[in-house]
Amino acid sequence: MRSEFRFVIDGVDLSDEQKKIIGTAIQQAGLTALRTVNAKLESPVMVGHLIPELRPEWYGLLIGDGKFGRELAERINDIGFYAR
Repeated sequence: MRSEFRFVIDGVDLSDEQKKIIGTAIQQAGLTALRTVNAKLESPVMVGHLIPELRPEWYGLLIGDGKFGRELAERINDIGFYAR
């Protein structure tokens, strides 16, 4: 099951630094919300970034859990990062 929450800013010219600050705040708010609802995560894998040169359209955080989290961790391991 997937739940997706978005925060969209339209019509405001933001610098890359401002986007990074907002992206960080949104990531923190999302994790706080998971704690607030006492979400039961089996084996969470978190992937996020704030690098506009890498993916300028995405300032976010992906939390994969369960089967999807394990598959995501395996793919990350395949490119040279290791889950512990």
